[in-house]
Amino acid sequence: MAGTWAWIGRRREEEILRLELSHIDHIYDVAKYSLELVKAFMEKSTEELVGYYEKVSKAENKADEVKEGILKDLSEGVFHPIDREELLRLVLVADDIAAHLKAASRRLLLFSKTSSKKPSRQILSGMEQIAELAVRAVEKIKEGIEAVRKNPRHAVELAREIERLEEQADDIRSEVEEKILEWCNDEGETGSCIALYNALESLETATDKCEDTADVIRSIAILNL
Repeated sequence: MAGTWAWIGRRREEEILRLELSHIDHIYDVAKYSLELVKAFMEKSTEELVGYYEKVSKAENKADEVKEGILKDLSEGVFHPIDREELLRLVLVADDIAAHLKAASRRLLLFSKTSSKKPSRQILSGMEQIAELAVRAVEKIKEGIEAVRKNPRHAVELAREIERLEEQADDIRSEVEEKILEWCNDEGETGSCIALYNALESLETATDKCEDTADVIRSIAILNL
């Protein structure tokens, strides 16, 4: 009987991981559309940026819908307590990636609405680099989830790669932060400066959440070694 329950629990875990891949697909869309918004920021009007933001928002809403379905399944299914806890962490931490990317996009849109000026290309280039790293990190997260049962050692290595991407984002954030302070001192637009700085923080925090997700992937992979 114990073996039967273990088999049922393992099968349910595999089903949740498959659903989580769908969740990650929508989070990837959020990351991709956020990157598009950052790239378009210098050349596009505020009205055009609204369209980019709507794509980000719709993708984030879809991710939320999948998340809610997974949480419902986790509350009703047969799981080992440790497995349930790790799967819950995976879903919630990954969802935070989308939330912070949406926040970054919203704050850039707010900046565009409240300021007649544009940030320097150095600032936007740095933000674009961080957004690109977020896209790459989410791609690695999907690979890691796919590998966590079939090849857990590879999943552990992918987790390390995600950590390295986050470290790159953190280094770039420090450089861009300095450029934002310089720009704000020159332009003197306090409200817009706050929106711009918060957008940078949200972008970098999204990569932090990618690293947190990698930690959960590593934990699940080690349980499967």
